[in-house]
Amino acid sequence: MTASHARAELLDQDTVVAYLRGRGLLDDQSTRVRELDGGVSNTVLSVESAGHAWVVKQSLPTLRVAQEWRAKQERTLNEARGLAVAARLTPGHVPGVVDVDPERFVLVIERAPDGLTPWKGLLLQGVVHEPVAATLGRLLGTWHHATAADPALVEGLDDPEAFDQLRVEPYHLATAQALPDVRDAVLAVADAMAARRICLVHGDFSPKNILTGPGGTWVLDFEVAHRGDPDFDVAFLVTHLLLKAVHRPAHRGAYAAAAAAFLRAYSDATRPLRETGLQAEPEHLVAHVGVLLLARTDGRSPAEYLTAPERDIVRRVGRRVLTRRPPSVPRVWDVLAEEADR
Repeated sequence: MTASHARAELLDQDTVVAYLRGRGLLDDQSTRVRELDGGVSNTVLSVESAGHAWVVKQSLPTLRVAQEWRAKQERTLNEARGLAVAARLTPGHVPGVVDVDPERFVLVIERAPDGLTPWKGLLLQGVVHEPVAATLGRLLGTWHHATAADPALVEGLDDPEAFDQLRVEPYHLATAQALPDVRDAVLAVADAMAARRICLVHGDFSPKNILTGPGGTWVLDFEVAHRGDPDFDVAFLVTHLLLKAVHRPAHRGAYAAAAAAFLRAYSDATRPLRETGLQAEPEHLVAHVGVLLLARTDGRSPAEYLTAPERDIVRRVGRRVLTRRPPSVPRVWDVLAEEADR
């Protein structure tokens, strides 16, 4: 089989066991396989055998969306590098890497302990735990601070192409095209972000990629990790909490409290980073939030749970935040209250 054919062949429940045996990872013992939700960008399989519980991920060359959306499959290799850095800095909070296949873009990682639940599902139910948000602030701040202080940690993550394909194009560029009145403001944020190549950026620091429960808190999906702008990660999580607050207004106060706990823990973990002058002005973080809110209504990846009236609220908040620039993220919550209650 040629390398090009190998790259085109995607694994499934029927072929993954033979593949893993060929990699020397499994013997002839009994193995259970099931398909997991890989979102739109990966084939994801759970593999269990005696003494092993793994997840096998293989990146898709074309995402499972209505419009054609291609992204480099090498992002699987990128994820392996990002996971290695995060595991070194915060062991026990990300899956360990078992195997990497650069020919077929396959990554084998540890499966999360039983009993951990996707944080997104809990948040959508109105179940908000501030300690989880604080843990996430500490983890993210640790990654950002350590890799800003020691750039050698992210030498292998200096290619932002996958991030551009899966974040900048569908979020920033698509939003700029859809909303001409804020086009220049959106593109200015994208340009400023591209110029800030400071530390390890997860790039998808979202509740859907966070598992939590009595066994701890895990962060997944580092496929667009790169050396870049730390404020993107912070804004990404805050934006998700704002969206949930629009969708479940009865719990707005709890989401706001979780955002505050996240920001406090992040600030504590990155305090030395601020002292070096590498932290941006608060306005830059706020501008990120404004763009990301608009991206989840008018970009190529809209928040699927928002109703039409809720999208209108998010759009109004996003425009105000991006164009008027409240002085801090807590003030963004004030804007949300004004727009949602009017």
